[in-house]
Amino acid sequence: MTTPPPRHYDDLLTQVLGGALDPDYRVTASRRGGAAPGRRTTVVVTLAAFGVLLGVSALQTERDRPAQLAERAQLVAEIHSRQGRLASLHTQLTSLQEGVAAQQVRLATEIDGERSLDSRLSELTTVAGATAVSGPGVKITVADAKGSGSGIGGVVRDSDLQLLANGLWEAGAEAVSIGGERLTSLSSIRFAGRAITVNYRSLTPPYVIEAVGDPDTLAARFLQTEAGGVWLSLKANYGIGFNVETASDLTLPAEPQSRLLYARMAGGR
Repeated sequence: MTTPPPRHYDDLLTQVLGGALDPDYRVTASRRGGAAPGRRTTVVVTLAAFGVLLGVSALQTERDRPAQLAERAQLVAEIHSRQGRLASLHTQLTSLQEGVAAQQVRLATEIDGERSLDSRLSELTTVAGATAVSGPGVKITVADAKGSGSGIGGVVRDSDLQLLANGLWEAGAEAVSIGGERLTSLSSIRFAGRAITVNYRSLTPPYVIEAVGDPDTLAARFLQTEAGGVWLSLKANYGIGFNVETASDLTLPAEPQSRLLYARMAGGR
């Protein structure tokens, strides 16, 4: 039997140990070693330039600091001035608002006063008969008894009409007229010859008396007065005509001859 030749294991081990570093690694390491000094120089230059820039910037900032402080102080002073002006305007606005509120209260008071005066004036002119009035109320028609003559109890007298008018006022009438003549505190109802005159105007029967007031209560309240009782008696005992009816719309004229009266204080004033 032929013996095989021996294997060269020692050559392979020697090769592994001797060439453990790959050729590519060796080339890369050689390149790094050669470029390292130039790269370090570039870094140093860059850092130096950055340091110079920082120094210049710090120096410029220090030089500009007084101007910035002065500008800041000026802005702060202007803000304070504007705030003071704003506070002054707020105070002025508050004062004006209070003045407007006071004027509004005064105006409202004056308006209420004018309304009260207008209402009072309307009431007085109505009572005085200085203006025409209209509204609901009652209409009363009275006449002499049939077949009555002068001096007989069946004739309507001036005092009867006076009593009737006063009864209507007492019952709550707002305005009264007789035969179209408005009654006031200065009106006269009296005999003149054989006729009854109202405001110096002669009337003939039947006599129509109109009164503006609450139609639901005026007639009933009148009949409850003394005047109402007298007229019911005149109708029952003497046959004098006496008819009371409500009216939804009456118009009473103003007193035709209004006379202005005034008083003067004693002592010549």
